[in-house]
Amino acid sequence: MRLGLFVALAISVASAIACAGGSRGPSNPAIHLTTGADGSAYVEVSGLSTPVLRALDAHRPGDDWTRILRVAVADAAPPMLGTVSVANSALRFTPQFRLDPGREYRVRFNGAAVAGWDGGGAAVVEATVRLPAVATEPSTVVSHVYPSGDVVPANMLRMYVEFSAPMGRKSGVEYLHLLDHEGHEIRGAVLPLDYEFWSPDHRRFTVFFDPGRVKQGILPNQQMGRPLEAGHTVTLVVDAAWRDANGLPLKEGFRRQFQVRAAVERPLNEKSWKVEPAAGGSRGPLVVTFPEPLDRGLLMRALSVTRDGRTLEGEIAIDKGETRWTFTPTEAWRQGPHVLQALDILEDLAGNQIGRAFEVDNFDTVDKDPDAKTVAIPFAVR
Repeated sequence: MRLGLFVALAISVASAIACAGGSRGPSNPAIHLTTGADGSAYVEVSGLSTPVLRALDAHRPGDDWTRILRVAVADAAPPMLGTVSVANSALRFTPQFRLDPGREYRVRFNGAAVAGWDGGGAAVVEATVRLPAVATEPSTVVSHVYPSGDVVPANMLRMYVEFSAPMGRKSGVEYLHLLDHEGHEIRGAVLPLDYEFWSPDHRRFTVFFDPGRVKQGILPNQQMGRPLEAGHTVTLVVDAAWRDANGLPLKEGFRRQFQVRAAVERPLNEKSWKVEPAAGGSRGPLVVTFPEPLDRGLLMRALSVTRDGRTLEGEIAIDKGETRWTFTPTEAWRQGPHVLQALDILEDLAGNQIGRAFEVDNFDTVDKDPDAKTVAIPFAVR
């Protein structure tokens, strides 16, 4: 019991200390951006009275803080993820992810949502804040788009857009456009969700086509059809307004045209792959050729080579429009049996996997085991 009283007293004292520097008169809120010693930045609302700071300090972490303090990349955008606390006589918002240099953020403080609000002026204060840009001249460009081939199936599920430098954390869906053969934008082609479709280094963005439109028999597909139409062209457009990690727009926009062919609706067949080993004693590459382009992102991690149950170290390369995978070992090949291991998550451009087509009749037939299985393809080095 004494321990409980001591903890309660310590919390009360800490709260009083946190709020001790509040304004003695009515609140006069001001919004500003503060940078920490480690380079992190957070939004603060200062000029709040001690009673208001105490009221704010009483809010629980799970409360809806966005009614009081809202930070977003635009007025119409969803609020950013982060934590709100009372510190240094101010209300502080610490973003979950670091703010992008040069990018503007809209901040709205609503004092009227605070119990016992005592502001002498307007209850709502808005401001635009941003960190200074690290660079001043745009230099980042779209370096690659995959599939790298010029022909894609009508039921393609994803694309990859790669950049020459890290990009900001904002989703890129609003900066991507697909144009049909007449130059009109194809509405609802990609998933509009603002998820983190970035690679860890923020240099590759994955564009997911809406599977509800791609897969036949689903309501969106029945209502609107597939986004891509066989026999016509489709053009990917990337807006130059997309900002990089320095908060600067791209150096230039990007356009790439594809020819759309008939949908591919058959499963992958590993027996159709051509496996060409190098000679024993050499460090020449193992070359695996596929009859259809495969998904580059999955191809980078779904194939490996083993010998006597041990995975070999080496370098992987993908070319020929994602129809060729090569493996150059760190050590010279030893004569004898080897195995090309293929995870069953490997897909072609239309989502077809080894032994299973994307267009399955019943979702209940799909294996829901989260652990990927391996298909073994033996070969011999001579």
